[in-house]
Amino acid sequence: MLRTALVAAVAALGLAGAAQAQNKVNLRFAVGANENPTDGMSVGMRALQQYAQFKSRGEIEIRIFWNTLGGSLQVTEQVKNGTLDMALTDDSVLGSFHKPMQAFQIPYLFGSSMAAWEFANTAAVRGMVEDMRKATGMRTLAFSENGFRNLTNNVREVKTPDDMKGLKMRTMQSQVYVAFMQSMGASATPIAWPELIPALKTNVVDGQENASTTVLDGKLFEVQKFMSVNEHIYGFHLILINDGVFQKLSPDHQKIMMEAARLHSELANARKAVDAIGAVDEIRKKGVRVYVNSPSEKEQFRKQTQQAVIEFIASQAGRDTVDKVLAAADEANKRVYGN
Repeated sequence: MLRTALVAAVAALGLAGAAQAQNKVNLRFAVGANENPTDGMSVGMRALQQYAQFKSRGEIEIRIFWNTLGGSLQVTEQVKNGTLDMALTDDSVLGSFHKPMQAFQIPYLFGSSMAAWEFANTAAVRGMVEDMRKATGMRTLAFSENGFRNLTNNVREVKTPDDMKGLKMRTMQSQVYVAFMQSMGASATPIAWPELIPALKTNVVDGQENASTTVLDGKLFEVQKFMSVNEHIYGFHLILINDGVFQKLSPDHQKIMMEAARLHSELANARKAVDAIGAVDEIRKKGVRVYVNSPSEKEQFRKQTQQAVIEFIASQAGRDTVDKVLAAADEANKRVYGN
């Protein structure tokens, strides 16, 4: 009897172990940036990893690849092709995979980060990411803050669009940013990031635009005299997962992954918004003359720049898409400001 009971117990343990092994999920999660333990993006990614492992009782294991599998464009392509399970990418590359996503690049959609967070939860945006899933096989688990982009230059303080006239400005290799600069009378020169500091040192360009944390981390304060916190284009991060991979997860694991991605957003959003303020303070301490543009001044920028970019994006993504995004942004701003 004792021997029979022991055999049965061992068999039960073996079946339990086999069942646990069968439920094991290993996911590869990549981002085209280095880990910074205090950065909102890194904190959020680690929280996602830990939450999924804890809630699944160790069944979900996520391995994070920091800046080893390529930049945002490359890791997004890998998720689409199924050679990578998940990626944290940024919205500026998504137009290469699904043209309507270019509409997120319209200047001055949001009065603040808080309005952008509201926008990400609108029905219009949910519809857009569902269309992208159907077209590309990439499912969006969550949005989070990448941050507002700001202006720096070596010529003058920029308070209004008129102050941009005649400035030679570096942009990313994107027609959206070229159209944005040209609408204010500035000349736009697309320059790759590694070539930017030499171009500023040799006066090939007078200035550039980037998130404040990028200005600080890239040490652009060493080659720029003026900074305007005009917050012209807001950047989103998106957590993408290959839809085939997601569909193979159990219903419980799918729910856990969606919860974990939402936790990432909540942590990253608040942390990055505060980090942006801290970065501006540090840039000011480094000797850059910083001007924080008022809401009324930003409204002047919106009136001057938005239509030119809308016309370009509408030619690429369709007017219906642009109208949906503008309406969703208006809805989000009203939720925050109440008018």
